[in-house]
Amino acid sequence: MNNIESIPTALTARQRSLQALMSLTEYIQELAENNDWVSALNEQRRRRLLMDEFFATPCTPAESSDVASVIEKILLVDKLVSEMLYRQRGTMTQEANQSCQNIRNVDRYLSNSPF
Repeated sequence: MNNIESIPTALTARQRSLQALMSLTEYIQELAENNDWVSALNEQRRRRLLMDEFFATPCTPAESSDVASVIEKILLVDKLVSEMLYRQRGTMTQEANQSCQNIRNVDRYLSNSPF
């Protein structure tokens, strides 16, 4: 007779913490993809606190592989988010420059207007 409770399927608290960090990282990416930078920044701050809490306890040799894997994934997502932010910044800079040019054009027009 098999006892289903004896099957080691329950995650440890550390494994759940790693999953939470990865889920939060994926959520940050989703926020960035939706250009919700304020929320993304707030979630990054929250993730930093969770990471500090997680790494306050040294990793055991048994979990080091899982931890390394999650860190690699987090770094990859963070790189993608940084690239999105850089592109967004470039777009905003172009829009600001165009607005300034439009204002200068209107000023020139008005200065030459007989009114």
